[in-house]
Amino acid sequence: MQDRYITQKELAVFCGCEQPYIAKLKKKGLFNQCLENGKFLRVKATEIAKIYEDSKDPSRDNQREANKKHKISPAKIDIQENTSANIKNTELYNQDNLNDLESLLLGNATSSQKVQIIKDFWAGKINQQKYLEGENLLIPKEQIVKDVQRILKAFRDKALALPTKISSDLVGLTEKKDVAVVVESYMYELLEELSSLEDIE
Repeated sequence: MQDRYITQKELAVFCGCEQPYIAKLKKKGLFNQCLENGKFLRVKATEIAKIYEDSKDPSRDNQREANKKHKISPAKIDIQENTSANIKNTELYNQDNLNDLESLLLGNATSSQKVQIIKDFWAGKINQQKYLEGENLLIPKEQIVKDVQRILKAFRDKALALPTKISSDLVGLTEKKDVAVVVESYMYELLEELSSLEDIE
């Protein structure tokens, strides 16, 4: 899909430099991690801008400032208005992602292009999340809550059953150290059982 990629001209506007300079940095290999089939990935625009900033020649700052003054003001697009409710109800709709998206919307793209950028950005984030979940690198919040509840229930049930379980072994003991040995052994047994969480239903 064409909108998956961002042109060198768009990147030049986004970075506040001239297009030939972007081409020069690309030729040097500075943007290799931001390319796909030799084209710049739109979702990597913020990373590209950072690489550009790190490579700038301080002696050209005055020229860059002059270039910025002649830029056309970008069309204003409301991110919230153009983001679906499905996205806004997920953890993807966070300040870090919103900041990245705002950076991508800088430049001289038209309003319709910016709406497409918003759409592609969230689609990319959803695909990234699915990939991480598929590789078991990202655990859904619901799964974490479920696992914690399961652990707490298992601990509660086993802890409540402990007095009944050890009472027969404590009958007749008068020495504190003997009582302590029995209680300690049962506590270790409880902790061992809890450590095998896959066996706890």
